[in-house]
Amino acid sequence: MFAHTTTLWFVACPDPAEQLRRGSVADPNRTDDLMRRAYVGDVPSATAVADLSTLPDADDDTVFAAHFGDVAVLAGRSLATVSPEEITEFVTALAPGWTVLLLSLNPETNTGVFARWENGRLQRAFAASPDTIHADHGVPFGFESPFWAGERPLQYLPGAEPDPLDLPFHPAELAEEANRQWIGFRFTPPPGDGDTEPSRIPVYAYRILSEGATATPASQVKPEPRTDRVPTPGPLPVDTPAANGAPADEETADEELTMPIAVTSPPDAERERVPRAPGPISRYFGFRGRL
Repeated sequence: MFAHTTTLWFVACPDPAEQLRRGSVADPNRTDDLMRRAYVGDVPSATAVADLSTLPDADDDTVFAAHFGDVAVLAGRSLATVSPEEITEFVTALAPGWTVLLLSLNPETNTGVFARWENGRLQRAFAASPDTIHADHGVPFGFESPFWAGERPLQYLPGAEPDPLDLPFHPAELAEEANRQWIGFRFTPPPGDGDTEPSRIPVYAYRILSEGATATPASQVKPEPRTDRVPTPGPLPVDTPAANGAPADEETADEELTMPIAVTSPPDAERERVPRAPGPISRYFGFRGRL
């Protein structure tokens, strides 16, 4: 089963996947600033140093963030949406002139979502469950072709009856392929050759407190104690399509690892980071800010 996660990446470099692959260090002050600008009217308070592999298991109240200079990320279930066009003002105001990339996966609804904004405009967005398309904006990218052509077919559990309205692929698998092309990894195992392990991407964990509360800055928190764990796929209902359509060797064969991002004179990076309590992302609309 695929991971339950939502990430928003803000990019001002040609190849964020390569930068993350080399290793990045999160700036705690810039991350704090990012979080304050994303959660105006609330108080983001850092709770721990973590990494992106902890995201799928985190509760709804936890938001993760990190600012690496010319790459930044906000992540957490409270950021989930199936209508990327409705958050355009929010995400582009946080990083004017930067590329913004969205990945959102929800195994409870079998939903996969990805989107890309360039220079404040939504370039491509797709959100769907296997039998329902919620959003389909812009021209598909080249890496989408095998999915639409039926080369990465939707697979069913034994005994499950295919729905004639089902897409020829699982939307979550397409969304994770977009993340792999742009950011260099997928959350759901197995990883592809050369993929960056999410555990190698440092982030800060935050709680969103009410106005007037005292915030703990990211520079004062320590890494969370954790033990190595092997992800175990959860059970799938017998009438639910499998989350991953093709075996690992078919997924990664003859495939370009990442797709470089064109950068158009981005502004100087500022700082920012950290998530917020559960609730519709529409609460954040109308905010203005810069990375």
